[in-house]
Amino acid sequence: MSGSASSSSSSTDSSPSSPAFEKWRSGLSMFTGLGLNEDQKVERERLKEDGKLEKDWDKCEKWKSELMTSSPAVVFLLQHLSLSGCPFPASAIQCHPCPETRSGGFSPDHGILLCQNRFFSKRHMEDTLTHELLHAFDHCRFKVDWGNLRHHACSEIRAANLSGDCRWTREVKRGFYAFNKQHQACVKRRAILSVLANPACTSPDMAERAVNEVWESCFADTRPFDEIY
Repeated sequence: MSGSASSSSSSTDSSPSSPAFEKWRSGLSMFTGLGLNEDQKVERERLKEDGKLEKDWDKCEKWKSELMTSSPAVVFLLQHLSLSGCPFPASAIQCHPCPETRSGGFSPDHGILLCQNRFFSKRHMEDTLTHELLHAFDHCRFKVDWGNLRHHACSEIRAANLSGDCRWTREVKRGFYAFNKQHQACVKRRAILSVLANPACTSPDMAERAVNEVWESCFADTRPFDEIY
């Protein structure tokens, strides 16, 4: 008798109409994406994106903290920012999701942006953070007028030149394989693209002219480093 009752209970718990079965089916559907209606698919994507945003942010913050204490270039620049009267705390370096067109940014009013969803390695983030700290250093030390295209071009040349952004392995990932003066070509190309995004710049020719006008002096200026990092 008890055996019969136990069998009946087990059958009921696993039947397609039971709460236990429905919970299992719903969980499996959310995991695989199969059998969901349109509203459930939207909710599944939202939950996936929320989870990805959280993971990206956690990784970005972890790498940021490590780089601020262990990266020779980052630590060196932070020290020189402090010596120049512009200490740069961790709170001024923020991780946020970004579109595919960028991996970081610098704003005199808001600090440094690290694009948490755009880094393919910790070294990539190190190059980006170094690049943006060089902008911060230029802004502090040289009083850059970011609306002046020559000023902007000079800082972009220095940042691309000194950050590791144009090392050969990075260029290979971008599809550039030349060996002869590849570093200089990369620095100039990336500086022109950055100046072109300046609201004060109205054409590619204008961006290229601004970069060319300051090229020699700014490419040779490695401050605060003694040489190209």
